[in-house]
Parts: sequence; structure tokens; C-alpha cells
Amino acid sequence: MAETKSNRIIAYLHAHPREYELFRYVIAGGLTTLLSMAVFALFCVAVSANHTVDGATKLQALLGNGLSWVIAVLFAFWINRRMVFRRRGGTASLIMKELAQFVLSRAVSGVVFEIGLFALLAYLHVDNMMNKVIVLVIVTVFNYMVSKFWIFSKKEQKEHERD
Repeated sequence: MAETKSNRIIAYLHAHPREYELFRYVIAGGLTTLLSMAVFALFCVAVSANHTVDGATKLQALLGNGLSWVIAVLFAFWINRRMVFRRRGGTASLIMKELAQFVLSRAVSGVVFEIGLFALLAYLHVDNMMNKVIVLVIVTVFNYMVSKFWIFSKKEQKEHERD
């Protein structure tokens, strides 16, 4: 039986755990980004005078971005914990600690996002959706590093289990 391309990819990912984790992060990030963009677009369409994304004022785009950020952060915590870093169970205090760290790190990246949003809109005259895409890519790298090495690190989990 011939080995299919998808079987080779799956075998490669299982044999290379770091790459497999990064692959899962990209998938989770893609889903989170799609959710964020959908919420943003739906909000802008709902509130703009001409019912288009780019018809939204800067204030409306900012409000839509804030709403999409909150929903995306909650979804991202769940999917990163379960799918990417494969955390199962844990004490309520561990989960709350991870959630607090996750929200804090996303708040920091949210500030970066807001600065990026305003900078791109004000200085580059980029339309609302393209602005969101560019800044999301930049913030994704930051979020992965913080999640991997701080929030969901194996060391943090082991230290908490000892307490």
C-alpha cells in the first residue's frame, strides 16, 4: 500500500514533537484569528452607517477590535491549554493561575495590538481589515513565546504539582 502524503506529514509531526507543537499552535492561532476577525467584521458591519467593515469609524473599529479581542482571548486560552500544550486537568488554583497569566500576557499583547492599530491607521492609512491582519501576525509570535516558556511551561507545571 502506498504511503500517502498526509500519512507522511503525520508521521513526520509525530516524530518531531517541537514541530508538531508549533503546527498545533499555528492551527489554534488560525482558528483564533478567524474568530477574532469574524467578530470584528460582524461588529463593524452591524454598527457602521453603510454596513461595511471599512465603513466603520475609527472609534467603531476600536470597539469592534476590543470585543473581538476579549472573545478571542477566552477561546485562545481553552484551545492553547488543551490542543497546543496538551494540558489536561490540574487543580483549580493551577488553572486559575494559568488563566491569569494568559490574560495578562494577552493584555500586554493587546496593548501592542492597539498601538499597532492606531499607528497603522494614522500613519500608513491602512484599511481596517488589513491593519488587523498585519498586527495579528506580529502579536502571534509574542504570544507563542510567552505561552510556551511561561504560562504552559513544563517547569511551571512541575513546580505547581510539588506545592
